[in-house]
Amino acid sequence: MFAVVITGPPGAGKSEVAACLHDILGDEGLDASLVEVDALERSCPALERERSIAHLRMLATSYREVGSALLLVTAAIEDDAHRRAVLDAAAADGHMLVLLHADPETMRERLLSREPTGWSGLPELLNASRRLAGTMPALEGIDAMIATEGRQPADVAAELRAELRRRGPAGSGP
Repeated sequence: MFAVVITGPPGAGKSEVAACLHDILGDEGLDASLVEVDALERSCPALERERSIAHLRMLATSYREVGSALLLVTAAIEDDAHRRAVLDAAAADGHMLVLLHADPETMRERLLSREPTGWSGLPELLNASRRLAGTMPALEGIDAMIATEGRQPADVAAELRAELRRRGPAGSGP
């Protein structure tokens, strides 16, 4: 199994791009599974990183057992230790790490438009997005950086699909 790990700050477009990429791969007849690590942490209170990584490991193992060729993973990777944990949990034969990015103000506007009005976690999410926009480009092992600014998720997913053709395993399509 080959893993495509899509990271970026909150509001960069990880979920939408991954969903579009999953659809593109499915339309091409390729077997791909999708795990959103941030969604695995969605609990009150939020799950700790170690627990969400354990969930990722469990799901990756399950998808490998059923023969998935590609594992798409989205995660707001905060530092190199987190990157290593995500990649270890995916336990893939190979991987491609992709950083999605956009202007911090654009990401802020995206978050404000998608999150419920009055949600108590919004200020923390907005701060994390701005902070991670500054730190994520320095993560080790980034294979591709793709801008989402002013672009539709399907167009970004098509660019990511082209990167996968260039960098991915045999069988990831022509």
